[in-house]
Amino acid sequence: MANTQTVLITGAAGGVGRATLALFLEEGWRVLAVDLIQNSKPPLPKEVLFFQADISIAQEVETLAGSLATEMDGGLHALVNNAAVQIIKPLVDTTPDEWDQVHAVNLRAPFLMARAFHGVLKKAKGAIVNVSSVHALATSAQIGAYASTKGFMLALTGWMG
Repeated sequence: MANTQTVLITGAAGGVGRATLALFLEEGWRVLAVDLIQNSKPPLPKEVLFFQADISIAQEVETLAGSLATEMDGGLHALVNNAAVQIIKPLVDTTPDEWDQVHAVNLRAPFLMARAFHGVLKKAKGAIVNVSSVHALATSAQIGAYASTKGFMLALTGWMG
């Protein structure tokens, strides 16, 4: 496995995450997956190393980084920040707790992941892929909290150097 490239994908149990990990597996990458959901249906492929964590919580990200240290012995070649939450309702009906949840998962988590895995990414000359959305630029009614995070994700990506 010394020559195999390693990717860590967040939100791996969902639709975009599953498609992303399938593509990386098809290309021969070693896939490390993280999601809040432990028992996804259908189960993730057996080749995928799965870790359950709430990556919007700094301590859980640090614990995850420690748990993955041996798995990333040769470095980490890619981090795909894909995890996201979307609440569909008018912005004026969105509660502060809902707003905070969307921003914690969609913005705080990529920031925490980038900080925690920067060293192993740098070691392998790896890259961070931040998954945004068309809603960053042109959105629909009733997803204001989500759209605001995806717009910020574009800005954050420009400053992650």
